[in-house]
Amino acid sequence: MTEHRRRSVVKAVSWRILATITTMGVVYGFTGRLDLSLGVGAVEVVVKMLLYYAHERLWGRVTWGRPSHPLAALPVTKQLTSEDMDEIRRRLEELGYL
Repeated sequence: MTEHRRRSVVKAVSWRILATITTMGVVYGFTGRLDLSLGVGAVEVVVKMLLYYAHERLWGRVTWGRPSHPLAALPVTKQLTSEDMDEIRRRLEELGYL
């Protein structure tokens, strides 16, 4: 199963909001300077969001650790009949895909 790019972007943005607020709080806690914490947060949010998006998209291409679809090995060597489609639909329903 793959993720759409839009979903990856929304995940990246929601995570970056939480992580940036945390980073700004840590910087403020160590320095007591609001201007410095806001500056670090502004740079950090852009850089890390781009890195996260790229990381997610790259991992989306890695098949290691993903279960294969239960019908992936089904050899299709002829035109499928309506009976074949009914059988596929039945098996997918049994597996909870439909």
